[in-house]
Amino acid sequence: MSNDSTKNDDDELFLAEMSGVEPLQPNNKIQLKKKPRPAAKQSFENTHDSAFNDVFSDAEIIEDCPDILRFSRSGLQHKVLKKLRQGKNPIELSLDLHGLTVIAARKILIAFLDECKSIGVRHAIIVHGKGFRSKDKPVIKPMVNRWLRDVDDVLAFHTAQPKDGGGGAVYVLFKTLKSDEH
Repeated sequence: MSNDSTKNDDDELFLAEMSGVEPLQPNNKIQLKKKPRPAAKQSFENTHDSAFNDVFSDAEIIEDCPDILRFSRSGLQHKVLKKLRQGKNPIELSLDLHGLTVIAARKILIAFLDECKSIGVRHAIIVHGKGFRSKDKPVIKPMVNRWLRDVDDVLAFHTAQPKDGGGGAVYVLFKTLKSDEH
């Protein structure tokens, strides 16, 4: 099967799933807290062609999910991971996904990751919520846990400190871009 037909199938499935959905009210939109950074190459809103589009499954498989999310790639120094775990890194960009459907969260997370990469974000926080509004188990939290592990640019993530959302958020550490990649 070619990528074009897969994309068309995905588009048709998405449109079928979204039938009858109404836009959010203006006061119910996701708010990004963004500190200005130099040399931003593209805006978050204009992201349409993503390197992450084919990475994430949007299958809503509700997995058992630990209370504390933690992940790191091999080779990271202990002190780097400790600083991440303790929430001592400056947060450059944040995203709030709680209360969204899996499809909406996936789409917004992809755009957010593209933005982080394009402007060279090193430390971010993603609020996924604790799943109190879900029927049985959290839905977005385990999806974020799975999705972030599949992104090569994510070096590590850890459940946030209580002051930053605790079990409803994760700190994310990204690879830094070499100066010739900007």
